[in-house]
Amino acid sequence: MPTRRATQVSVIGMGNWGHSLAAQLAASGLLAARVHAQPARRAAAAGLDASVLWLCVPDAAIASTAHWISTERPDLRGQTVLHSSGALDRTVLEAAGQAGAQTASVHPMMSFPTRRPVALHGVRFGVETGDASTQRRLFRLVRRLGGVPFTVDGKGKAIYHAGAMCGSPLLVALLAAGVDAMRPAGLGEREALALLTPMATATIANVERNGLAGSCSGPLARGDAATVKLHRKALAAHPLLAPIYDALARLALADLPSADPAAIEAVLKQRTAKRRTLE
Repeated sequence: MPTRRATQVSVIGMGNWGHSLAAQLAASGLLAARVHAQPARRAAAAGLDASVLWLCVPDAAIASTAHWISTERPDLRGQTVLHSSGALDRTVLEAAGQAGAQTASVHPMMSFPTRRPVALHGVRFGVETGDASTQRRLFRLVRRLGGVPFTVDGKGKAIYHAGAMCGSPLLVALLAAGVDAMRPAGLGEREALALLTPMATATIANVERNGLAGSCSGPLARGDAATVKLHRKALAAHPLLAPIYDALARLALADLPSADPAAIEAVLKQRTAKRRTLE
C-alpha cells in the first residue's frame, strides 16, 4: 500500500472554489498540498500521496484529471478521490476507483464568485459516496471545515444541481432581468439594484423565517389580475423578460397562495398584441 499522509487533503485545481477550500483546510491543519491540475507538469504529482485528493477542477476536466491521477499513482488503495461537482455523480471518477481509491462527490452549496476565500462555517455540503464508512469519514471532514454535511443520491445529482442554480446564478439573472425591466423607466443599473437588492434580501429573510407560503406578497398573492395584465402588456416587446415573467407567475400559482388564482391564470393565458405579432 502506498505511503500517504494520514487525515490530510490535497486540493487539485486552484480556481475560485479551490482557493476557498485550501484556505479553510490550511486553517484547520488539514492541507497537504495545493495542486494546480496541470497534468503536463509532472511536478504537480508531488501532492498525490495525501489521504484525500479533492478535485476542484471544472466538470469537463474531472474524468481526465482522475485518469491523470491514476496514471501518476497507479495504486490508490487507502486513499479517497472526490470531486466537487454538483451535477455529476462519483462514477466520473471511475479511473481512480479502478486504481483502488474510494470515490465520492462533495458539493458545497455556496457561491464562489472570486478567488477571495469564502468562509465555510455553516455551509452545507452534499455528500455522495459508495459506502457507509466513506460517508462517515467525509462527514467528519466536512464538519472539521465548519460545514454541515447531508446525503445526496447520485442518481438525482443533475436535477438537484439545477435546483441549486435558483439559489445563486439564476437569482443573479433574475435580478438582471429586473434591472432590464426598469431601464425604460429611466433607471440605470445602480439605481435599479438599489431598489431591488433590499427587497430581495428582505424576501430571503422572510423565507428563512416564515417559509415559502408565508413570504409571498404583491399582485400574485393579492390576486390582482389587472396589475398582472398591465405588467404583461408592458413586457410584451421584450423577447426574454415576457416569457420569464409568465413562467415564474405560473410557478407561483402552482406552489404559493393566491387570493384569486383563477383570475391570474386567465390573464396568463391571454396573448398580448405584440407577442401575437411576433409569432
